[in-house]
Amino acid sequence: MKRGYLNYLPVAAGLLILGAPVHAEDVHLRTVDVGNGLCVVIHVPGGHSMLFDAGDKGTYCRSAVAELIPEDRIDLIVLSHSDADHIGELPEILQGKHAGTIVYPGDHHLEDTQAIRDEVTAINSAGGIGTRVWNLAATPLPDPDAQGRRVFMLGEARVTLVAGWSNGDMTIGTGEAPLPKPEHNNALSIVARVEYRGHAVLLTGDTVGRFRGNPGTACAYAERIMTGNAATWPIASDVLIGQHHGGDNASSNCFIRAVKPRFVVFSAGHKGFHHPTQAAADRFIANGVNPDNMLRTDRGDDEGKGEWQYGDIRGCEDQPGDDDVDIWLPGDASAVRASYRLPAVTCPVRNATFFAVKPRARSIRAGKVSPAVRRKSGN
Repeated sequence: MKRGYLNYLPVAAGLLILGAPVHAEDVHLRTVDVGNGLCVVIHVPGGHSMLFDAGDKGTYCRSAVAELIPEDRIDLIVLSHSDADHIGELPEILQGKHAGTIVYPGDHHLEDTQAIRDEVTAINSAGGIGTRVWNLAATPLPDPDAQGRRVFMLGEARVTLVAGWSNGDMTIGTGEAPLPKPEHNNALSIVARVEYRGHAVLLTGDTVGRFRGNPGTACAYAERIMTGNAATWPIASDVLIGQHHGGDNASSNCFIRAVKPRFVVFSAGHKGFHHPTQAAADRFIANGVNPDNMLRTDRGDDEGKGEWQYGDIRGCEDQPGDDDVDIWLPGDASAVRASYRLPAVTCPVRNATFFAVKPRARSIRAGKVSPAVRRKSGN
């Protein structure tokens, strides 16, 4: 399909099912377009619910919570780690909803920020009115001999805490280099797997498994641990909410092969980080994921400098709020479904007339991977 900039038509496979019926027995997950951040709202038949991360400052995450969770209670809140773009709306969400359980990494904070102070205050206040608070710094995830303690049942949905630590250094294995400060705070991310009637979604936060641009450090840190523990804590899933917004410090080939996702969702935004990266996308494609099944909350975004170019609109500076991704785990024999909530791209374009007449060719086409990508498939 010709890549245009003013008449861009999304081609992601998930879009083909827009308008598909939602059944009462389906589990509904929404990756909310909060910009550069993460918020996944989950509603389970029978009035059960879960929130995985709480986005950046704004209103997008709490609006999705209000829409998808009509009950006044969220059974389970998991905060993968305490970067501001994962915890920003937590205080406001807890003002409107009671939480049954909150799980978070705890006293791992590398710096004292207002976002972290607000997070801790909100969690402590919730604990004071009956919320169970699981702080991994005080009570780490149990060893495999206490498997049940890692599992939460939300009706028929099973939520397993696959990984999570209170300190990123706990993920460093023999011979692995020390983690730089940002990766140190990302590597400890809590990872959760939501399973329902034989289907699953893996929620990964900002977990890491490699150094950017260095294949020699692939399949390391948290990704190495999760892949090695997959026999005890399965990570194979129909849908992967991609690690660290699609950053190149994650998504090692070993991890992709263990998860074997059909759909991948990148929660990304236009903020100078160039997420999702072309390098990470290449690894998914090299491992058999159809690029049309790789959805992103920054459709059309064009930051250049290593950002994935498939489907981008030259000059586009994607804004939050319009590219939510809905996922349904079926209650019947039908297939897992994933699609954008809205069918059209709405993206401000710098100097639209100029860019409309000077398109830039795609670097990756559906179902095709460059020879250079194939040669890198071992990491």
